[in-house]
Amino acid sequence: MRVLILTHYYAPELGAPQTRLGETARELIRLGHEVRVLTGVPHYPDGVVRPGYTPWRPSTESIDGVRVRRLPMIPRRNGGFLDRTLDQASFAAAAMAALPSVRWADVMLVESPPLFLALTAAWHRAVARRPYVFHVADPWPDFPIAMGALANPAAQRVAFALESLAYRRAGLVTTVTEGLVELLDSKPSAHGKVRLLPNGVDTSRFDPGRDPAEARRALGWEEAPVTLVYVGSVGQAQGLGTLLDAVEPLHDDGIIVHVVGEGFERDRLAADAGRRGIGNVRFEPPVPSSRVPEVLAAADGILVMLRAGPLYEHSLPTKLLEGLAAGRPLVVSAAGEAARIVGGSGAGVVAVPEDPRSLREAIVALAGAPDRDLLGSAGRQVALRDYDRRRIVERLASYLAAVAGSAR
Repeated sequence: MRVLILTHYYAPELGAPQTRLGETARELIRLGHEVRVLTGVPHYPDGVVRPGYTPWRPSTESIDGVRVRRLPMIPRRNGGFLDRTLDQASFAAAAMAALPSVRWADVMLVESPPLFLALTAAWHRAVARRPYVFHVADPWPDFPIAMGALANPAAQRVAFALESLAYRRAGLVTTVTEGLVELLDSKPSAHGKVRLLPNGVDTSRFDPGRDPAEARRALGWEEAPVTLVYVGSVGQAQGLGTLLDAVEPLHDDGIIVHVVGEGFERDRLAADAGRRGIGNVRFEPPVPSSRVPEVLAAADGILVMLRAGPLYEHSLPTKLLEGLAAGRPLVVSAAGEAARIVGGSGAGVVAVPEDPRSLREAIVALAGAPDRDLLGSAGRQVALRDYDRRRIVERLASYLAAVAGSAR
């Protein structure tokens, strides 16, 4: 097949979608398919276009053997409603004009969010007559409404209309957990089309046998009795304010937490930690996906955090799967799917989301656990068995083939 990935996010940007889509493209090529990517200029999350790129004219490059076509757009930081709308809608509009790129393909894989690409995908289904699989990494508009980020009733109506259009015109709709499959399948426009496609991880990138102290020295981190690491987005959905409240009383317990990542909440949280004198939380700069295995290898335990609420309970964060693959024990401040995976496999300790006391108790329990290596090994086995990227992309390829075949 000739597969076109339509996405707002792609390397060299940092983040879970960028890593996942890059690995997906490479695995599809390994399976014998041709893959191209249609995206915008790299600028997430701060809105600053990376050196060597321009947002005003199209360009083409090759990344890891994948042909990447970049379209003009209006880059904005991942902040307020107006900035996000200009940023996402401008790329979606430019992608509607990319008929040659779309007509090259047998089938499209469309990444959501952002939801504006629903209109782009439906347009190309009608005009270029190319079918698509619509992958829902996070359910929009349900997710921003639950977060309070999409409160305007008119904007909600527009968003639900875009969602309905995307599902109605899609060949299949995929999403990451059984809970989200049930949620999306309950919507009339998606009923009968929804399939499970979990997030995955390239387990071969991680070395669970690497000595954590040696990895810390390579990173220039100070030694501590217990080093915890959080790697990923620092946004509203993660609720890292709970982490500050949890670890503030532990400053004399030899526990250091490294927060590695970028996001809308990072600067505020770092300033808050400074004001409160929380010196055992270190805010580190984000790292490219190629260095994530090294950072996780430096951990005695890996933190995964989500806010409380039904939609968060259905989430399957990439950082959770990378933690499992790294073979380090996890501290999970979340409910639902993430808690079930870690608690059920014995891969770590689970805390109540948005509960500082519960998170503090979980951290102390992990710090004092005599069998941390066994916890990490249990997590590694879960990653190999259930979330290996190759097996998941093989499933995706079967969905793409079914959609392409039915369109023909």
